[in-house]
Amino acid sequence: MVAGARTAVRPVDGELAGWNPVLLAGVVGREVLERAGLDAGALDEVMVGCCDPVGAAGADVARAIVLAAGWPVSVGGLVVDRGETSGAAAVQAAVAAIRAGQARTVLVVGLGLCSVVPPGAAALNRTYGAPWVGVAERFQEVGGLLPAPRLSDRAAQAAGIGRVELDTAAEESRRRRAEAGSRPAASPSPGAETRPATRSSPGAETRPAASPAIVAVAARPGDAAGRGVYRGDPLPADGLRDWGDAAELPPAFDDDGLLTAATFAPPADCVAAVLLQAGAAPVPSRVAGTGQAGDPSDPLGNAAVAVGRAPDGIATVAGMGRAAGDPFDPVGDVAAAVGRALGDAGVELAAVDAISVVEHDAATAMLVARSLEVDAERVNRDGGAVATGNAGAAEELRLITDGLAVPADGQLLLTISAGPTGSAAIVWSTHI
Repeated sequence: MVAGARTAVRPVDGELAGWNPVLLAGVVGREVLERAGLDAGALDEVMVGCCDPVGAAGADVARAIVLAAGWPVSVGGLVVDRGETSGAAAVQAAVAAIRAGQARTVLVVGLGLCSVVPPGAAALNRTYGAPWVGVAERFQEVGGLLPAPRLSDRAAQAAGIGRVELDTAAEESRRRRAEAGSRPAASPSPGAETRPATRSSPGAETRPAASPAIVAVAARPGDAAGRGVYRGDPLPADGLRDWGDAAELPPAFDDDGLLTAATFAPPADCVAAVLLQAGAAPVPSRVAGTGQAGDPSDPLGNAAVAVGRAPDGIATVAGMGRAAGDPFDPVGDVAAAVGRALGDAGVELAAVDAISVVEHDAATAMLVARSLEVDAERVNRDGGAVATGNAGAAEELRLITDGLAVPADGQLLLTISAGPTGSAAIVWSTHI
């Protein structure tokens, strides 16, 4: 990974609601290329993670991004839809193409403009047939399939997690995001403009743009038709949700459920992108805290005792894994996905410095921690989507851009996305 950037995470129907996904992705993509010091002609492919590739995000939105951004027509586009793990799957597809020698430089984009294409939009228009035909019948005898939040809710109850624990976890997520924003902002990548925090929509809490991954874009409320780009207040800061006294909120889904508006991450708006490029042969690096070195001639950096690192860039993909489990499992057999990623990297979970998980809700994050048998304190140390809202595939890439925004030599970051459709994990080795 040689560069990454994202917009702020904003509420649905907020400041980013007027943007078309194609146009906003072009803005973020150009910023990433600028930070990397590369011309668009260096791109071999643009891969887009999108879990609802319909409407404004349909019809090969990746190719549309290339053409609308004015990039060379020789650059191809590919859309990846893998449910809750679409963003991570797009990154993994890019890495696989690079490892196979089919590409050298790939821009990966995570789309999450839920104001334009809401979650589940693929199932709203029945004109062309209902999706997932035949699946419901298979599981009818056991009560039928349930949406992800209701699965998390029931799994939390089965695991003995109570309402107070979830409320506490949600408040902790919000506190961590607020504290992360109050830290002095790190220096951005060379050539990136430093942008001050600005006002946001009424009632929305703002925080300083602590992450150099955030790029300011103009607010365009009400411009749903995408007519022109209007100047407005730039939006360099994430908005933190304020739900008041969580104990007074009613259950959001099941009448006897645990999840509430405070512990559920509602849809949000964001676009994020990372630039991946083939590196040189890996150099020795620490593994599982042992200080052992691997074979520097391993072209893929997958030796059992080495984490491959390129001499330039922000970080290297050290290992990847994905899995799918019972559709009633709200975390998609995440332990298997993480185990494969760690095995690919040749490291142990104890050696990982930071664990970032997509928080579909507070229960999901806690269930992932329990599945991995790690202390919840190790997960999302800077807070997660419960505090800001969940922008789908863009949230997956946000974990990457924010986690790797400040280079730290030799650190290992584990990013995880998990849901009923499956799970995905990526191990990153950071370097300066």
